[in-house]
Amino acid sequence: MSHTLARLVLVGVLVAARNTAAGADELPSIDGKTWGDAAKGFHLVGREGSLDVHLDGRKVATYYFRHAQVKRPFFAHVATRDGTQVTRNFPPVKGKDPVDHADMHPGIWLGFANIDGLSFWHNKDGDVVHDGFEGEIAAGDSARFVVKNRYVAAGGKVICNQRTEYRLARDAAGWLLAIDAAFSSDKSLAFGVKEEMGLGVRVATPIAVKGGTGSITSTAGGRDEKGTWGKVDSWWDYSGTIDVRRVGLLVMSGPGNPDVWAHSRDYGVLVANPFPVDTKDNQGKKTAVEPGRPFRLRFGVLVHDGPAKDAFDAKAAAKRYANLAK
Repeated sequence: MSHTLARLVLVGVLVAARNTAAGADELPSIDGKTWGDAAKGFHLVGREGSLDVHLDGRKVATYYFRHAQVKRPFFAHVATRDGTQVTRNFPPVKGKDPVDHADMHPGIWLGFANIDGLSFWHNKDGDVVHDGFEGEIAAGDSARFVVKNRYVAAGGKVICNQRTEYRLARDAAGWLLAIDAAFSSDKSLAFGVKEEMGLGVRVATPIAVKGGTGSITSTAGGRDEKGTWGKVDSWWDYSGTIDVRRVGLLVMSGPGNPDVWAHSRDYGVLVANPFPVDTKDNQGKKTAVEPGRPFRLRFGVLVHDGPAKDAFDAKAAAKRYANLAK
């Protein structure tokens, strides 16, 4: 082979490798694209790496599908219909917020600290890579979008794939985020036992139990960390009072899920965990996912608000989500 030809072959190999590594950067951009009416209903605005969510002309959340520090998708700056923020500032503001877990508790997220022994929660063992939106993004009286992700270990090995449908809808008590995720692989994989597994939320500092006005309640009547941690249940409400409004996040396990327990902390985090409780006796347990048989998890998060003097009916709200998720 001539030196010239050899150089051309080498250049071709390097370009192909660069394109493969770029991957997500070559996906169609949504920057500047919009869906829905800006004045009423759900209105979505595309950015580089994120999607802003508006409801009736007010921004209520941002979905990040690519972020340099948080190596998995998440929702941040989540707010009620009137604009009261119910998730902690992202990043947390020193002097206003506790700054613990700054890149691990960004707002609302799916995260897993043990998939085949690797942590996709702590931003250290790999990345959840955005592989694009599936089908059309839709917005109006409700909204819907579907994303495809790859779980890629630090060395480049693909651990599994994830397809997630997000649905946003009005609710009598606020607005609902419904999450339907399916995990699959062409090889067997296993979800292990850790407290940091499942659907996580970090509430705004003013409505945390510790140092705020908040409380955690559950289906079975448990209260705060002491009464809810490690207990299997179907919903948990983390809420408190800001000004004259009762605001918060109702986290609900969806139809078809395994038993779900709460990794709930008074300092502001709650994780709905669909794997065995993180105790010494359960450490060796695994949830196996066989090739060609997707593992499905469904959750609902209701962003609710109402007058502080009125009781929030979490039971009725959970029933509305269950009917929607059928």
